[in-house]
Amino acid sequence: MTKGKKVKKSPLIKYLFVSMLILTIVTVGLIKFIDILPNNYFGILVGVFAIINFVLSILLFNSKILIRIFGGLLTTCYMFIMIVAIIYELNTIDFLKKIGKNEYKTLNYHVMVLNDSKINKLSDINGKKITLVDEYSEDVIRILSKDVNFKYEKVVLYTDLSDKLIKKQAEIIIIEDSVFRILEDENPDFISNSKTIYNFTVDIKQKEVKKSVNITKKPFNVFISGIDTYGNINSVSRSDVNLIATINPENHTIILTSIPRDYYVKLYDKNEYDKLTHAGIYGIDTSIKTIEDFMNIKINYYVKVNFTSLVKVVDELGGIDVDSKFAFTSQDGFTYKKGINHLNGKEALSFSRERKALPRGDKSRGENHQAVLTAIINKSLTKSVLTKYSSLIKSLKPSLVTNFTNSEITDFIKMQLDKNIKWKITYLNLDGTDGYEYTYSYTKNKLYVMIPDQSSIDSASMTINENFKK
Repeated sequence: MTKGKKVKKSPLIKYLFVSMLILTIVTVGLIKFIDILPNNYFGILVGVFAIINFVLSILLFNSKILIRIFGGLLTTCYMFIMIVAIIYELNTIDFLKKIGKNEYKTLNYHVMVLNDSKINKLSDINGKKITLVDEYSEDVIRILSKDVNFKYEKVVLYTDLSDKLIKKQAEIIIIEDSVFRILEDENPDFISNSKTIYNFTVDIKQKEVKKSVNITKKPFNVFISGIDTYGNINSVSRSDVNLIATINPENHTIILTSIPRDYYVKLYDKNEYDKLTHAGIYGIDTSIKTIEDFMNIKINYYVKVNFTSLVKVVDELGGIDVDSKFAFTSQDGFTYKKGINHLNGKEALSFSRERKALPRGDKSRGENHQAVLTAIINKSLTKSVLTKYSSLIKSLKPSLVTNFTNSEITDFIKMQLDKNIKWKITYLNLDGTDGYEYTYSYTKNKLYVMIPDQSSIDSASMTINENFKK
């Protein structure tokens, strides 16, 4: 070879080099934008990327063709990894953008008539009178009047609606879906004698209930609400799971307090007693304020999930290992042994919902809720979750809402990554006695309720509030 003669480089080599640099810059930029890594981790990562790019550049521009080919193969593999990383990062950004957007609660309404009515479709109600509950009536009337013209009368209680229809004192009624499902449970005669001719939704702006703190330094309470529906997470519904997670980043403890769904409590803003589960009908803001009042605690944040959420999360985690205190068979036909059970999504949901087969009914179900949540937390902190990260956040996006901000979520994750905290989880369970009382949401007959045991409330409140003392 003549001295000074340059080795020709293939255009492909230059393309690989430029593409490698661009993908690296984009990957690092997105990591910085997401701001999920502690600064020391981010600095190490940038250093690793710089070294990899330097080494690959030497290989790509080596004078020996075999080394260049080898460098090209390595660079192609590296670029593929960067593309996968960028996809993960974009999914994370999309997830963080959407997870906290829950300014509105969705109410789902049924337009109902008796089975023998000649009214079968929405247009048939033109010029007729509709009976509806006063709450949110202006929004209901506004939405429905876009399609039909009608007269209306208002009543105070939903049970007044069902009674008026059955007694033929009202021809057409409008009833909200969560109350409709209470009637399914408590008044099946009403359901069998009536029909739904139209469904529509109304979005209502929720009251702000957030009380922000620095969650990486100060203790905080999170209300975890599990509503008894599939599908749209913004829909109001009965809150079957009511857990308070008291998280203290100073001493690395989590207290999970379970509140029975049928606890007989005074509803916030209603000045009437009802089951706690029925508070969810009026929105998560009502549930939170109700709990704050009777427990004398401050709730900083909330996380709201539904049946869909639990099934998806557990399946995406590859199942969870739940420690059951009891051996039982659920109403859905799933069998659980005492001790550790590896559960998929449907099995975890059935485990969480069952109460009739448990020795202490709803009290035991509350303990099962704690066991499932603990299993999810433990599985989420394992390294194996990293391989399921992208699909996990995709599954969470449409089926979980919270009022944590993006920066609060990322700051907490950074703290966990930086300190690798081993959380100590303890459990509290509010107690009560069986009873039957009239409820605000269903006044026709007395329903089963749990009369709160004040001593268990006082004890739990004291334990929770102790975490907030300096």
